[in-house]
Amino acid sequence: MQVFIEPSAAIRRDYNYVADLCISTGQPVFLTKNGAGDMVAVSFAAFFEKERQIGLREELVRIEKQRRAGQKDLSFGAVCARLYETVEKYKLLPLTEESEYPERGA
Repeated sequence: MQVFIEPSAAIRRDYNYVADLCISTGQPVFLTKNGAGDMVAVSFAAFFEKERQIGLREELVRIEKQRRAGQKDLSFGAVCARLYETVEKYKLLPLTEESEYPERGA
């Protein structure tokens, strides 16, 4: 990850430069005040992507805790059945008799 550091005056002096830097690189821009770290500017898209990643990690931690506590996972057949239901409900893929998918409930 490339690090971008700008004085905090840059955002007052040339907001568009800082905004374009955030958007074009997808990276945060660290703003300094009197030579010390003060703030971080990120694009809207980068902020929400990071939030999405944090949410996924939290979900993985929750699931891992359940697994370690002995909670049973779904069987392969149950997972396949749920996938088929989702695919059929949202018409994600064409399902035909010649489908290479595992048999339902297998």
